Amino acid sequence: MAQKKRSNRKKELSRRDKSLLHPSLRLGKQTMEDLEDLVSYTQDFNFFLPIAVCSISPNGDIIDINRAFEELTDYKPLEIIGKSVKTLFLEEDKTDKIINESIKKKTVRSRELTLLSKDKKKILVDFSVSVREDKKGNSIGYFASITDITEIKKFQESLEEQVKERTKELQDKIRELEKFQKITVGRELKMIELKKEIERLRLLENQK
Repeated sequence: MAQKKRSNRKKELSRRDKSLLHPSLRLGKQTMEDLEDLVSYTQDFNFFLPIAVCSISPNGDIIDINRAFEELTDYKPLEIIGKSVKTLFLEEDKTDKIINESIKKKTVRSRELTLLSKDKKKILVDFSVSVREDKKGNSIGYFASITDITEIKKFQESLEEQVKERTKELQDKIRELEKFQKITVGRELKMIELKKEIERLRLLENQK
């Protein structure tokens, strides 16, 4: 019984101590919990995001990647974090230009590049970059997304080939029609000339 009273007493003191805390301290604890929830949510969202995404430092080094990035490039975080993002692409100079352009425009979307995976496999991708800024508007790095467009390019090339073939077929048909028209018009002109000649001969016959 005495032990139960002491336990209840401790709970009461704990509640009273918390109530005596300065509001800013209580708010600080709640804010920390909210921040932890936000970090957890961001990590979960980043994990399940189907697009390859990475965070880049102001000097162009990769500082974080998501699961889709790992699957696309075959790089694990420890293998790629700290390396320059431009080393991921065949066109390093073009990558530099895209990042520099994003500084002026804040966001650059869908620039076609060739990604080099860990095993040096070449993958056609769309590369988009957005500048990260602090509350004062100062650049603190970049967010980049990488989308595999290999299948889209294959489909596009297939469509273009079909268009070329269809265009050639239509051109061949047009040439055939033009040839047929020339033959038809030629025959009509000959028929007209023949009718005129027959009519002339009839007139001559009647004059005799």
